[in-house]
Amino acid sequence: MTVKQAAARLEVSQATIYSLVAAGKLRCVRVGIGRGTIRILDEHVADYMAKAEPKVKQTPAPAPARQIRLKHL
Repeated sequence: MTVKQAAARLEVSQATIYSLVAAGKLRCVRVGIGRGTIRILDEHVADYMAKAEPKVKQTPAPAPARQIRLKHL
């Protein structure tokens, strides 16, 4: 898929896709002479999404706040 299509699939801008590719966080294939044209495979998007999913850690709920009464002197 093209950068534009990958951006639409991930619901981000094309600039974000280019940044992710440059940072090595999103794999791509370059087709053509020189730097080539970037193409991103479905498996590349799937790999990125698997790594990008937040790791939700189960933490206990905080104890409710206690009310403190002040004594007047």
